[in-house]
Amino acid sequence: MNLRLSKTGEETRQAAVEWLEEWLRQNLRPELDPRTDLDFRAAYQRDAYDAGWLVPSWPVGEGGRGVDEETELWIKLDFARREAPKLPNVQGPGVIAQALIGFGTPAQRKLLRDVARGDVWWCLGMSEPDAGSDLASLRTRAKAVGDAFAIDGQKVWTSHADTAKYCLLFARTGEPGSGHRGISAFVVPMDTPGITVRPIEKIGVEDEVFCEVFFDDVSVPADALIGELEGGWKLAMASLGHERDMVWIMNLVEIEAALRTIVEELRGAPHHEFEIEVASLRADADSIWLTGLRGLARRLERKPDHETTLLKVFSTETAQRAFLLAARVCGPDAALFREHGHGGGIAAGELEALGATIYGGTSEVQRNIIGERVMGLPRR
Repeated sequence: MNLRLSKTGEETRQAAVEWLEEWLRQNLRPELDPRTDLDFRAAYQRDAYDAGWLVPSWPVGEGGRGVDEETELWIKLDFARREAPKLPNVQGPGVIAQALIGFGTPAQRKLLRDVARGDVWWCLGMSEPDAGSDLASLRTRAKAVGDAFAIDGQKVWTSHADTAKYCLLFARTGEPGSGHRGISAFVVPMDTPGITVRPIEKIGVEDEVFCEVFFDDVSVPADALIGELEGGWKLAMASLGHERDMVWIMNLVEIEAALRTIVEELRGAPHHEFEIEVASLRADADSIWLTGLRGLARRLERKPDHETTLLKVFSTETAQRAFLLAARVCGPDAALFREHGHGGGIAAGELEALGATIYGGTSEVQRNIIGERVMGLPRR
């Protein structure tokens, strides 16, 4: 694969960067915290959608510019490196919109624009107390009752459930023990009677709220089903696949930020014992980028993309190493939530890096997936 964009692709990439830099000049004021200011982040999402840079590969007029996937990958990296604001309801365009595009009925697809622009927030009902990273073992039940479904069960770690208008809910419609084959997906309004939401306290500087969500005899009409009955696993894999690149790109940017902190600190007080670790992290950062490109090349050739499965583990664990080294190099000051670029400093980076090895599938579960589905090892 040619690692250089075509002339048209490079011009598009430059236009995207110029738009972002101009937007930040006009909107990033010294008194606001871009990590936690929801108005700032929401304005960015709306403006990026209207300008066509939210998801550049989407069609013109629908949040995109119709660019090819390779150009989009470079734009995503450029935006991340220039600290484009984090979307306030990131699962909206990242997962929910993809489900509506790929599986929604005409009526459900009418919700797409509000999802993508961030005008209406959604939550994602996947994880459960005994199925945090293993969707196939979920126990929330959706039972057909006449022309409706009755839903009973519990979800946990559900981001933004306290403010979301809708939930993309995954529930078991097959027999107990039916695994991934017995799962269906539903569009559930969060004001439906029988739904109880309880926020979960957490540490860190991110403002994303985790919640427990309880479903007690929640009734939804049959047309709340999205996709085929018991086609929820296929929908989940297709929808989650669209955010695969952003996971490793964001980890790569965090690794690069930690490395800048380390190098700056060592410039004033060299410690040669850290040189090998710094060199190793630099090499790993380059490997993450090149492996991501290799995964893209395989997708463009319509081949299985195993690379991004590997990158979930490799990039998150490398980010942990990077911030742990930054903490060692900086000493006691690393415990302070001081400013680090526009982020919350080394302490915040450590906390986020720890969380990144858990959300989206723990490293342990990811290693099982790699062993069984990529390497073909027998399941014990």
